[in-house]
Formats: sequence, C-alpha cells, structure tokens
Amino acid sequence: MNSNDEKPQGVVGVATSGIQDVAALLPLLGTGQCERLVTSALQGGLLYAAATPMSIFGSLGIAKAGFVVLWGSTDFGWFHGPSLLRNAGFKPSGIGELLVHVAKDYRNLYAAEDKLRRILSKKRIQSVEIDLLSKDFILWNIRLVCATVFLSAFALLPYAFLITRFLPDQPFQETWLYPILRIVGCDIVAISIQFIFQLRILEETYCRIRFMATDAFLKDHGQALPEFWDPNECSKSTLKKLRSLCRSSQESSSKGKPRNDTNFDDNTKRWIQRGRGTLSPFYFPLFPQNGESPPPAPTPSKAGTHIVTTTLFLSACQVALLFGLVLVVVGYIGCFSVVQASLRAEGALVWLVCEALLAIVRTLVWAANPKWDDAKSPIALEKVVGTPEAGAEAQKSSYGIGWMLNAVTADDMHAVIVGIDEYKSRKFCKLTECVRDAKQVASYLEDTLLVPRDQIVTLHNSQATKERIIEELEALSRKASVAQDAPIIIYFASHSFVADNNRAYLVPHAPKIHRQTPSYSRSRGEDDSALADAYISYDSIVDILRRIAEQKTDNIILILDSCHAGAMGINNKFNNPSSPRPSQPQFSSRGIAVEESPTKETDDGVTVDEAKESSSDEDVPEMHSRSITRGVRLTKKTTEILVGHSSHILIAGTGADDIAREQKNLGGNFTRSLLESLKKSKGLGEMTYKKLVDEINAEMKGTGQEAICTSIYQNRLLFNGLFSRRVHEDGLMPVITVRYSDL
Repeated sequence: MNSNDEKPQGVVGVATSGIQDVAALLPLLGTGQCERLVTSALQGGLLYAAATPMSIFGSLGIAKAGFVVLWGSTDFGWFHGPSLLRNAGFKPSGIGELLVHVAKDYRNLYAAEDKLRRILSKKRIQSVEIDLLSKDFILWNIRLVCATVFLSAFALLPYAFLITRFLPDQPFQETWLYPILRIVGCDIVAISIQFIFQLRILEETYCRIRFMATDAFLKDHGQALPEFWDPNECSKSTLKKLRSLCRSSQESSSKGKPRNDTNFDDNTKRWIQRGRGTLSPFYFPLFPQNGESPPPAPTPSKAGTHIVTTTLFLSACQVALLFGLVLVVVGYIGCFSVVQASLRAEGALVWLVCEALLAIVRTLVWAANPKWDDAKSPIALEKVVGTPEAGAEAQKSSYGIGWMLNAVTADDMHAVIVGIDEYKSRKFCKLTECVRDAKQVASYLEDTLLVPRDQIVTLHNSQATKERIIEELEALSRKASVAQDAPIIIYFASHSFVADNNRAYLVPHAPKIHRQTPSYSRSRGEDDSALADAYISYDSIVDILRRIAEQKTDNIILILDSCHAGAMGINNKFNNPSSPRPSQPQFSSRGIAVEESPTKETDDGVTVDEAKESSSDEDVPEMHSRSITRGVRLTKKTTEILVGHSSHILIAGTGADDIAREQKNLGGNFTRSLLESLKKSKGLGEMTYKKLVDEINAEMKGTGQEAICTSIYQNRLLFNGLFSRRVHEDGLMPVITVRYSDL
C-alpha cells in the first residue's frame, strides 16, 4: 500500500494503489512466450532473443530459460546435465531440444547427432573444413549483441517518470540501480543462451561427422572396430576413447602388457589422431585401388588449440549466464521495491501503462520477423569428385544445414529417368538424342541437386521395356526411402503419339506391335486393348502416380520430352469428350510429319512418309522430331485444358498438337532449355513451375516449340523448395564445410 499518511480516494485511487500491491505478479504475463522465444533465435531470428528484455513482463521466463540452458549445457564427469534435467521434469525448448539425449541413458547420442546422422547416412565423408571466424557466424552474433542492447534500453522508460517525479531525492542505488541490473542481466542471459547453443550444436555435430568419417575409414581399411564403438552412443565420448586407445596401445606393447583385441597399425593411428582437437579440420584417405600403396600417414597434431579455445569460451559463457541470472533476480525484486516506494499511486499507473506498451511493441517486433535477422546455416555439404589428397577435387554443389538440422538436401528425392533412341521393331525410326538427354537430366540430379545415386533409376534403350518402366514406377509407392511429401521426378524422352481414341501413348523399347499398329487407324482394326497392350498409356501412368500420391506424396513432377506431350496432361473431367475429331494425319518415319505428304506401305505393312528428314521450320536446320503421328487437333487451346491431375504436375515439352525437336549432338530443344534454365536462373529458391516454364520458353524462342505445364500445382515451388536451401559461392560462409561423395 501507499504511505499511511495518504489514503487512496475514489475508484481510481483504490485501483492504482492496488497495482502497487500486485505489481510483482503482473510480469508473470508473457513468461511462457519469452521463455520459448529466447531459445528460438537461431531458428526464428535474432529479434526473438533481442526483444525479450524490453519489458519486465516475461523476465521470469528469460530467467527460467537461462537456468534450463545452463543446467542442460553442463555435461561432464559425474554431472550429466541433460539426463538430470530430463529426470527433474524440465523440458528444453527451441534449440535446446537438440541437446537432449534420444534415450534416458546419458551415454546415448544427442538429438542433434541423430538428426545429422540421418542426413549423412548415404554420404561418404572425405574431408571437413572449419572456419570459426566465418563472416556469417561473426556478423550474426554482432547483430545479436547490438540489437539486444539497443532494444533493452527502452526498458528504462517506465521508470523515468516514476523516479524523476515521485522519487527525485532517493539515491541511485535505491532507484535506477535495480532497473539497470534487470536489463543488463536479461541482456547477458539472452546473449549467453545463443552463444552456448551455437557452441554446443557445433561441437556435437562436428563429433558426429568425425565419428561417421572415422567409422567409414576403419571399415574401408579392414580394421576391427573396438568394443566400445557404438553408433548409438555419444560421439564425443566414443572418439575420446578411441584416441586413448591409440595412445595406450603402443605403451602397452612396449611394457609387455596383454595385447588388446583391437590394435591399429601405426598408419591408421596417425590418421585417427590427425587434427584430433575438437572443431579442427580433417580428412581421411580412400582405400587404395589396384594394389597402390596407401598415402603416407600425417604427423599427429598436438593437442588442438580449437578444443581449448571452444571449451574455455563455452565455460566463460556459462559463467556469464550464471552471473546474468543473479542480476535478473536481484534487479527483478528491486524494480518492484521502487514501484512500492512511490508515494503516489499515479506513479505506479504510469509505470504499468509504459510496461504494457513496451510489451505490445515487443510483440510487434516478434511478429515482424524480418529476413535479415535469420541465422545463416552453420554447416554446408559439398559434393565432390575425386579425393582431396589426390588433387582431383571438383566441387559440384552445396546445401546448407540450418541450426535445427532440418534443412536436408535432396536425400528424400527419387527419380525414374527414361531415354529411348533405339526400338526393337523396324516400324519405329531411331532417334539420336533421347539417351543423351536422359543422361544429362540424371547428371543434373546427381551432381547439382545432390540426389543419391541409388535413388535415381535410369533406363536406356533395351532396359526401357514396358514391363520394366511400369515396375520401377510402381516401386516408388513401396520404397521405404520415399518419405512423405518427398519430391519425385519422372522423365521420359522417347516416341509418343495420340491415337484416334483421344488417348496418349508412350512407346517403350520393344512394343508388342500388331501389323496394323503404326497407322493407328480404327478402320484397320486396331482396338483399345491392343494399343494398351503394346504401349504405355498415359492413363496407366496417371493411375500409378495416383497410388503414389495416396500412399506417399503428391510432390511428383512428370517431365515429357516427346511429341504431343501436352495431350498427356488432358484431364477428361475438364475436357469436352464430344469435341469433333479431325482427319487422321500420316505417319512419319524420321523427320517432322507434315499433312498431305505422300506415303507408301512397306513389305511388312508399315505406312511411312516418303518425305523423310522434312522440316516445317526452315530456319531451324538439322532438327528432327520425336514424332510418329501428327497429334490430334484439339478444339481448345492447350492452356485451357491442361488442368491436369491432383496427383502430380506435368511439364510437357510440346503442346498437344506439336512435335518435339532435337538437334544432332545438342539434344532435344526442350531438355536442353530446361537444364539451361535451371543452371542460369538466380531466383530458383522462389521459382515456381509456371515461372520455370516461362524461362524454358524464353530459351526455346525461335525453335517452333513451346513448353507447358498443368495448372493445379503450377504455383508450387520447384522440388518442394529444395533450391531455397542451395548454397551459392557468393552466399553462405559456413563454420563447418563437409565434402563428400556418394557411397
């Protein structure tokens, strides 16, 4: 209450006087929000942490978060903080969720290690580079400190009116000292939490990377694994035991002690101990091939300075965090002593209004969530060819792994790539660039998108039978490696046609051809069942993709570089089946088919075009089509009918009435333009399929060919936003760079 000499009068007086009595309870508002956001700055942006000290509302949440982080980050000897924290019923939030053991046993690996293990499971780690002075790393932390100090300074405003108006004669240590202690304490806690999280995440992920690289190295060189070598235990302790084993084995043998079952040769020991300090660069040689001698072992490095530096810095941050917690508690209590000391209830009312306004402003700052405050990925994966020690390294592409270790690469992507130049039957002319195009697409997926090699199925020529193609497509719905919402790419480059039953077909390598099939004329007796038996109908592909979408993912991209590909995007639900059909055009053996061209029938009954190698575009020389028949003329524009299916998006290299062209040794126009667009475009992270098609058509301008895509998913980001995680040479400067090759 106020001084006994002044009794509150009226409703306002009683209300404002009551504020003084319950003032210490008001800051409980926002406690949970501050606790959650101050531990989420690395995943949500530095303003999440920097804005928390702005108001006294939520200060206890900052203190609680700091206490949990301090406890959970202390893990040594007999004090296993994460396990004790779990047993005590505390649940870390934000980044702290990664620094708990996946099982109750304190020896088990951390959640961060487990997530990284999944990302790297299909990669052979060759080398690791460390840059603790990374520009991105340092700059973000400088911004964090500056933003925290700047925003927290506003927390003095509620006390300015209260102290200068009602407590002008009170000494500094009884007024201004306590708000300053609370603000400084909250600043130290908020900043120290981020420093500790960064150091702990970097330390644990580095140890897991080194463990996996060492594990592959020992297995490649036929070394027996030690009995303590367990991938489900904490990597740091396991590596420490391994280094101790390497140091003690030589001493044991020299002193005549019993020989350990696991004894590494001197060469292996040197590689294991090379750069053994935590957060130090390393690489392991591949097993020599063809009887070549192994590379010379390096000289084991001395106790790395990195481990001393990071350990001391982590300890300093923990001490600072503890000091900040003390300041928060003392300042928090003192702030309410100042409010209680006010002789006028109006002072408490002004204080409350100012604190409430600051809390609202803080919420708006959190809600703004600008992009500039986001932390850059600390880890980058770079796929290479060759080995670093052999000097054959060729960097291909990079991806960033964020602080939450959720930003995986294309490990979840699968692909079926089909290219057919040669056909078993003489009834179909040979093509020249389909296999080349298929190889180019597969190479792009493997080397640029970093899709694991074993998740790309390539079928060329004799491999691309109807049975094999259907088998590989159906397998996508059964593979355990196809995760929910994972992107799937299906690519075809081959002959195709639209029959007079308005259905589109792809031609496999060895179709079961009847004598009447090549002309596709109903008058010659060919029925729907014969066509379905000989070729791959688009309807059957849609049925398979629909099952995959129901069981796995609808993030399926079907890419067709064949004639009349647009006709395969027709959904009869949105198309008028009663549209009149035009007269049936003639069959072309190799060139671009033209209407009214003279034909003849071969001895085996095949109707062919006598105008071989003809071209409908004189300004495009040496350009041939992948056409068998001229497509059925449709009464609607392609863009009006290509609604498509909800199971997948179709990117067609041609419209329903057009033919796909290819150039000798240059590939198909569409595939070449597709790859060029993906390689040249700078905004791939924000690019949709519709924008990609626009880029492709800009590349194909003047070729007489135009690509289209179905409309349902045309505004979806490419490959489920995979490009947004790409790392460009002028972009990310990671702390840890992992260079790897496929297993």
